[in-house]
Order: sequence, then structure tokens, then C-alpha cells
Amino acid sequence: MHSTPVPRSDEELLCIVLEAADRAIKEVGGRQPTEPPADPEIRRNLAAAARATGQAVREVSEMMKNWATHIPWDEMADFGPDDPTDPDPYVRFLADRYPEVRVALEDLVEPAYLRITTDPDEEYALDKQAYDFYRPAGRDLLRRTEEFHGWVEARRRTETWQYSRLLEAAPGSIAEISNDLGRRARGINFNSQDYLSLNAHPAVREAAGRALHDFGPHSAGSPMVLGNTRLSNELEEALGRLVGLEHVTLFPTGWSAGFGSITALVRPEDWVVIDRLAHSCLQQGARAASKNVIRYEHLNVEEVGRHLSEIRRRDTRNGILVVTDGLFSVDADWPGLLALQEVCRAHDATLLVDVAHDLGAMGPGGSGVLGMQQMTGKIDLVMGAFSKTFASNGGFLASRTPAVKQYVKMFGGPHFFSNALSPVQTAVALEAARIVASAEGDRLRARLFEAIDALRGALTDHGLECLGSPSPIVPLLIGNEKLARTANRFLFDRGVLAFMVEFPVTPSGSARFRLQVQATHEPDEARQAAGIINASVDEARQYLSSAFRMSAR
Repeated sequence: MHSTPVPRSDEELLCIVLEAADRAIKEVGGRQPTEPPADPEIRRNLAAAARATGQAVREVSEMMKNWATHIPWDEMADFGPDDPTDPDPYVRFLADRYPEVRVALEDLVEPAYLRITTDPDEEYALDKQAYDFYRPAGRDLLRRTEEFHGWVEARRRTETWQYSRLLEAAPGSIAEISNDLGRRARGINFNSQDYLSLNAHPAVREAAGRALHDFGPHSAGSPMVLGNTRLSNELEEALGRLVGLEHVTLFPTGWSAGFGSITALVRPEDWVVIDRLAHSCLQQGARAASKNVIRYEHLNVEEVGRHLSEIRRRDTRNGILVVTDGLFSVDADWPGLLALQEVCRAHDATLLVDVAHDLGAMGPGGSGVLGMQQMTGKIDLVMGAFSKTFASNGGFLASRTPAVKQYVKMFGGPHFFSNALSPVQTAVALEAARIVASAEGDRLRARLFEAIDALRGALTDHGLECLGSPSPIVPLLIGNEKLARTANRFLFDRGVLAFMVEFPVTPSGSARFRLQVQATHEPDEARQAAGIINASVDEARQYLSSAFRMSAR
């Protein structure tokens, strides 16, 4: 009876490659060979080493070959498929390529961070938080930035700095990136926010090309000074239909749409009541507009009602703006919009909902959380961004009246004083809006949610904790910042690209991975990624326990 051979692990196979090469070098005198030897016995031994190398490399998994693209796998796999073997190509490889390849293979078998016994940077990099540098002391505004810079440099050297990574090509479900040390990685991409994968859609790219041909790459001024084109009006009309509010104002970025809308409408004597987890552009807009800012417990409508009652008891003359996200990007949850709108109307307050993450990617016809709760066209103010689903920069504010639109255009600084969206960006968002509202949009959302369900299910099966409800954002709670930073470092080399979120985006001790799913992710890819994430978190925990005697749960 024949039994099925058990596949050898990648680590075992790479060790065979290293041992064979070391044995071969010993055969030729312990140094890198300079020319093929003539001795028959030495040539036989070299041929055996070449066969062992070729056989082992041919068994290495495709996954490792895919993300460790700096290793010349194909060249090594050609060694020794025939018997007898000509060892000369192998000898030339040992002379020309092997010193560099050996370092790379060693790093795959036992990464450099495990070979380091002491690293003066690492404890500093892992222990501190951005909060420690939030209020630097001293009269020199420039020099007092240096301590923070030193911490960032320590994190960069230890590869625990998750920011400033670069894409090497257009991001799809697979992407190739480099970190800010220039080291590349290729893997399953949960680090891009192209929820319906419209960045690669042929119609979207054709629309961009037509706009470039017709209008050029540049917006020739602010929207108030001939920066808009006829495409701008068409985009405003399309967005108005999608959110059920007719009067739409475009902004050059999503961030400026949030900041500019609040600073346009709220005066210093007015009030802003805002969810404590609302987006930064809304928080900073509120603080810039008024000192009367109240942050309420996340999603707590009863608390909103108490604040509104108290404000109206003391102030019957001035305005109140209540602000919330539609889908929260850190916790993947959303408010009850009907109750929130009703409590606002009961106290003469105005409700603003930011639908940046959900519009287009969720809800019937892409109507987002508004449509899911039958609130399309029933919210006072709706703002959003194009960068999540609409494959473009830019943002908007939608209102029910032309008066609000005209006022925000005049007094919303980022609208009046910034150059308008470029014609290419406008055309892309317009074509994306057409797809979002079409039957194709429904099919893309169905594919997106298949991948979301597969990812959440597999992570949960591994015992990991996903927060919130199914949405294009899958927040994976890690907790301890040291553990999250270390796991993030491991993930970079293991074929999963993810964004680690920590303070000040999340509360201290609540670090997490924000995994952003795309319509082109296959469910099997999602399940494979979940396994890699789980293994990385486990290894990070073991590493911290060994290196720092730390219990990181």
C-alpha cells in the first residue's frame, strides 16, 4: 500500500538549500568558487549538492515564492533535474549570487529580529506612545519636535512604524509595497480603501482618459472662480440622487468637506454635539468653529437628548449641530439615524451624517447606512468622501435647500479658497457613481460581502476578535500596542498587507488592525490571510514573552 508523501515545510526546504551550498563550498576549499573544478569526485559531490538544491526549491510553496520575490527561485529550481548533473551552472551561482542569496534565505528561516539578542532601540520603540510627545515643553518650537522624531526613527529602525509605506503598482486584492526603509513586500492587500475595486474598472479608467483629453489634468481655479466643469454639475446631480438631497457642494478632499462644512455653518456662539469617535475632520472643524463643543458617548442617542435639553434650557437663541459618522471606520458600527434625527428636531438642532465609508459600498443601490435604515433623503445634512468607494479624491456636502448650498460655497473655506477637483478626479467619481447605482454595483457589493463574511468567519474561527458589524471595514482587536506593532512587523514579510491602528486613532490599549476588504478579494484569499494573521499574532506574543518576559494578551 502506497502512502501519500507528507509535504516538507518551507523552513525545512530552505535549510536543505543552505546546507547543500555550504557543503559545496567546503568541497572547493571553503571559499566561494572562482571557476568549475576539474577533479571528478569533487564534481560528483557538487552535482549532488546541485540536485539537492534544485529538488528542495521546486518543493517550496508558491505562497513563499510569491512574496519573497527577491529570491531567484526559478534559477535555483533549474539545478539538477537531470542525472548525471553538470555542476558548472551551480558553481557559477555559488560564485556570483550565493553570498547575497544566503543572507536573504537566512532571514526567511530565522528573521533578523530573532537573531538580535539586544537592540537598544526596540524597547524604546515599543514602550512609548504618540501621546508621550503630544505636549512638548520648551520655548523653541522647532527643537522641541526632535524627541518625537527620535522615537519615530527608533520605530523605523525596528520596522514597527506602520506609516509612510509606498505602493509599487496599482493596488488590487494583491499589492506590492515598500516600507520607508525601502524594503519590499508583496501580499494579500487589506490596506487599500477601494471597496468596490473601481480603481481598476475599465469604464472608470476610460472616463479618466476622456476627461484628461477634453479638459487637461488641471482645475484652473477655485470652484467659485472657473475651477469647475460641466462634469462637476453632473457629479453633484448624481450624488444628490444617491443620498436623496438635491443640493450638493463639492470639496477638493473628503477631509475638507467635513472641516469646511462645519466651519461654514457654525458660528462661535453656536454649539456642536459630536460623537466622541467621529472622524478627525469633523472634530477639528467643530473645535475651529466654536468653543461650545460637547463630545457624547459613542452612539448614545439618549445622551445626545440630555445634552440638547440642557443646552436649550440655557440657550434658546443659537444653533446646535449634532455630528456623527454613518459607518465608523475604527469600530465598524453605526448609529440609529431615525432616533438621532428625531431628537435633533425635538430640540431645534441640525443633524450632519458623514457617509464617507458606507455610501456606495453598502445598502440598497449603494445608498449606505442611510438606505439600510430607510433614511435616504430624511437627514438634514449628509457629507461624504470619494476616496473609499468612488476611486477618486474629493468630498461633498448635500443639503435640502439651495440656500444652504450657496452659503457653504461662500463661507466654507476649503471650497472657496482651494482649487477645485481636477476634471479627471471629477470624471472618475461621476463614472463610479453611475456604477454604484447600477445592477453591476449590486453584483460588486454582493462579491464584496462574500469576502467580508469569509474574512470575519475565519478570524473568529482562529479565536480572534472582530469588532462591529459586517462592512467593508473589519476591525481586528489586538489591544496591547507592543503586541500589535510586533505582529504588524511579522505580517509585512508574510504576505498580508494590513494597517495597524493605535493611539491617537484608538484609545490607549485598544490597538487593532483595520482590514479593508475589496470586491476583488476572493473568499479563499480572505481565509488564507486570516491564518497568516493568526500565526503572526501568536509569534509576536511568543517573541515578546521571550525578549521582554512580557505577557501580551
